[in-house]
Amino acid sequence: MENLINKAIDKMKSNDAFKIYTASIWTDPNAAASSISFDSEENSILKVKSSDEFLKKHYDRLIAKGEFEEAQSFLPETRRNTNPADFELRDLVEISNLSFPINWEEESDGACWNELEPLLLKIGEQTFHRLQELNLHQEFKLAVNGPEDWYEHIWKKE
Repeated sequence: MENLINKAIDKMKSNDAFKIYTASIWTDPNAAASSISFDSEENSILKVKSSDEFLKKHYDRLIAKGEFEEAQSFLPETRRNTNPADFELRDLVEISNLSFPINWEEESDGACWNELEPLLLKIGEQTFHRLQELNLHQEFKLAVNGPEDWYEHIWKKE
């Protein structure tokens, strides 16, 4: 993981015009892979707008049909793109994790998170401090995934 972060920081130093709005580190214990992605505010705004248009279309359709309770699940909530797959610099650096087996989550019935989550929190904390040397947006956030979400644990610039 340290190699992942070092490579990402080196790449972002050479791209110092890119203002980092959001960074995301994810680890997939079934794929035995980790990645770091970076997003700009501009890309985040575009993705949120696109998502809002999709949600509104379904919200309006359900309201017209009188399905008010169902429609509530299509109200826009997010004001920031939190899907690393939609980040501008998606999977800038990706690694294979040799320290655990493929299908670890599946074979452990999720118990792998008892070991993995504390490590990801530690990596997130260290990375948050290391990223401070880069060109960060004033509302910069870093997230690492957990067992429930790809954007579960968040550090933000104060």
